[in-house]
Amino acid sequence: MKDNREALRPYIADMVAVEKHILEAIERQRTDDDVKQFPEALQLLGRIEGVLHSHVEGLASHIQGYEGGGAAAAVKGAVTGVLGAIAGLYDKVRKDPASRALRDDYTALSLAAVSYSMLHATALGLSQGTVAELALRNLKDLAPLVIELAQVIPPVVVKELSFEGYPIETGVGQLAARNVREAWSTESATSTVAAGFGSGTTGTGGSFTG
Repeated sequence: MKDNREALRPYIADMVAVEKHILEAIERQRTDDDVKQFPEALQLLGRIEGVLHSHVEGLASHIQGYEGGGAAAAVKGAVTGVLGAIAGLYDKVRKDPASRALRDDYTALSLAAVSYSMLHATALGLSQGTVAELALRNLKDLAPLVIELAQVIPPVVVKELSFEGYPIETGVGQLAARNVREAWSTESATSTVAAGFGSGTTGTGGSFTG
């Protein structure tokens, strides 16, 4: 008979690997001089760093109760399949403008969010309530951060254009942010996102993110 609890271990390992990788990238960005030019973005990255650090610690603590070692062993086993999905986002050598770094953060956190939705659905299907609650709680932490990143990015893009010498009208950055906010707040957009999260089901093999 299959062990429902043990079936979740590779999925939890996936999430440890994903969030640890994103956390390391955020930590590097917070010391980047380009990013430091944008206080609002820097402040948001600080909050994202805190959330991710808490998630990694919580997942690492939880996975200690499974056979096969703790978080280090889990990440080592998961890293090839999981991080292939976001390997192109974070290159330690590459130097990108702040707006592109934030775009990569948005993409990576969105990947983590949908992976948590799949973990939540899988845990519910396998009657593993503790993991289901953990996944849902972490998803609820990430969702507002993704939305806030969408608001922060447009003003950064516009300000970077001004740094390059383009004549930019005052208030364009905030106008762009407001337009983006309105786009995401429409009924159709909300329904689309809800449908996307609702369809995140998976079997008991493979990887959420690979």
